[in-house]
Amino acid sequence: MACVAVAAGARPRPFTLEQAVAALTAADAYETVGRLTQPAFEGRLTGTPGYEAAARWAAGEFARAGLAPLAGHRDFMQRFPVTVNGVGSATMELLPADGKGEPEHLQFFKQFMPLLFSGSGEAAAEVVFVGFGITAPELGRDDYAGVDVKGKIVMAVRGAPEDGRDWTAHDSHRARTANARAHGAAGYLFAESAAANPNGDQIPDLPMADVTEETANAVLAPSKLTLAELRAVLEKGGVASFPTGRRAHLAVVARPPVAGQGANVVAVLQGSDRALAHEYVLVGAHLDHCGAWPSLLPGADDNASGSATVLEIARAAARLAPRPRRSLVFVLFAGEEEGLLGSKFLAAHPPEEFTRCVAVFNLDMVGVGRGAYVAGGKNFPGLFRLLEEARDARAPGVVLRAGLSQGEPRADHGPFQAAGLPAVSLFGAGGSHHGYHTDEDTIWWITPANMEAIGRIVLDAAVHAADAP
Repeated sequence: MACVAVAAGARPRPFTLEQAVAALTAADAYETVGRLTQPAFEGRLTGTPGYEAAARWAAGEFARAGLAPLAGHRDFMQRFPVTVNGVGSATMELLPADGKGEPEHLQFFKQFMPLLFSGSGEAAAEVVFVGFGITAPELGRDDYAGVDVKGKIVMAVRGAPEDGRDWTAHDSHRARTANARAHGAAGYLFAESAAANPNGDQIPDLPMADVTEETANAVLAPSKLTLAELRAVLEKGGVASFPTGRRAHLAVVARPPVAGQGANVVAVLQGSDRALAHEYVLVGAHLDHCGAWPSLLPGADDNASGSATVLEIARAAARLAPRPRRSLVFVLFAGEEEGLLGSKFLAAHPPEEFTRCVAVFNLDMVGVGRGAYVAGGKNFPGLFRLLEEARDARAPGVVLRAGLSQGEPRADHGPFQAAGLPAVSLFGAGGSHHGYHTDEDTIWWITPANMEAIGRIVLDAAVHAADAP
């Protein structure tokens, strides 16, 4: 953040809300993204020394801004246990369909990527497509019915039938990979992208990988079907499970799981109204990313952009005079990439000094675009209305679009919604989130003006939520 010269021992001059909003700038947010994406933080994988260093730096920034830690957490850290998985090496190739010719060796990030929670193992076998990979007798569905996958490599896709029923227990990597092992699969492919993904549990001896849609279509070619066609059938409740006729070779050497610690970085701006200061508005973003293998994964957009914007909001809010009536709580979550671990922990262990959370504004991947998609905006129209009013006052012309949160939560507002709290997540919209979960998610693709606009909107909305009757 740009420095303002003040006399030794002097306190920065106080801000009105208008001045605080104006002080939140694109240049400062961009500089903070640069700091968070430096190699010293090693891609900020929760439970690693790189994440710990990033969290300690962020805690220092909260302290320098004049914010307070939670009661009993003098270092600004709310710690919780995590398991750190990792991969040491991996290869994948598609074997010739006719048994002749040379194997097609696949590239990291371009065609495949081992799941970062993969077990160690090697499988050279036919690939069997198993749809959503769901076995749910209670819901009348078994994607493994009628196919023998023992010793084979299974390939599944994300999602569940769009029939209004609750498939959450089955629509996750943990559920799909455990089901593959339960049916005797020798390998597991997830057909979606070739991105780094630490969100799952290691299963010993089961090699697992992400593959792109193009790679999946190459596997499906003997069936003359495409992944898009199969998804259309699956989403309507149909079942599409069959041997593809294509063989693959997948080999992964995984690192043994290590017990570690995650740490949410939490800071407080105490409310000014003694009758309301025990209530709070939460402004958060996840600080973590996916680590430094097979190359540094900087996570500039995901989610240095959201973390930087929250830090800028906190720095500006710390100088407000008068302070909002309710307290503001700023959180940089750990473990989002491993399954919303930090937000789940905070939702289950709310700050003891407060009695009620009145609103949650979470920022995720706000580094590109010209506005925001507001997940949960349709669930909580009151929060969306606050954001729209703030947009009209602070960043006219910025696009805000409300969305409905349902099914599998994939952002840190989810655990708070599940706890019955009004919560939304803002995602950058109107641009391309280039390099998602790859080594190309760098600062060079960031749109600083979008962080400035969203930061100003959220600061205004959070203060008005904190001051509401």
